[in-house]
Amino acid sequence: MDDPTFPLLLLLRYAHILGAITLMGGTIFMRFALRPVVVSLPPETKLAIHEQVRSRWSKFVMLASALLLISGLTNLALAGRYTFEPILGMEKGGYHMLVGVKFLLALPIFFIAALMTGRSSLAKRVQASAELWMNVNLALALTMVLIGGYLKFVKRETKADRPTQAAAVRPLDENATKKLPF
Repeated sequence: MDDPTFPLLLLLRYAHILGAITLMGGTIFMRFALRPVVVSLPPETKLAIHEQVRSRWSKFVMLASALLLISGLTNLALAGRYTFEPILGMEKGGYHMLVGVKFLLALPIFFIAALMTGRSSLAKRVQASAELWMNVNLALALTMVLIGGYLKFVKRETKADRPTQAAAVRPLDENATKKLPF
């Protein structure tokens, strides 16, 4: 690799993928494996399991959210080094628009994941409808993964590698050569 930023880009990619796997994978496990088992348990057992899982899982939610946020924002800043092929019928800005949609989808995902592991009164209300909120979070996360997968295949060129275009020179008209009155 000739790119001196390759190690940073690789580290950011790993951080982003691991954060996404953790949040989405954990939610899939809880929604489709853990929750169906726990709902049939006696209330006191259910409460004990919930508290133990919540206290452990909350640390992973915070770490995964931080990894995703830091790597995502850094990748967005580094995207300024590239020009992207037109997408979505947009000559300019299509790539960045989709990245913006991804970012906007990430915010409720982080919020819902935090509420699912929280202890506030709002968190308890959200946890009372856990199945609904896990479904919402999974739908948002799946949408993000699909958008991210699409964006990975958008052709890009480093701006430094692009041939510089010569500025077009047009002849001055005769009025432009006259001195201004002030």
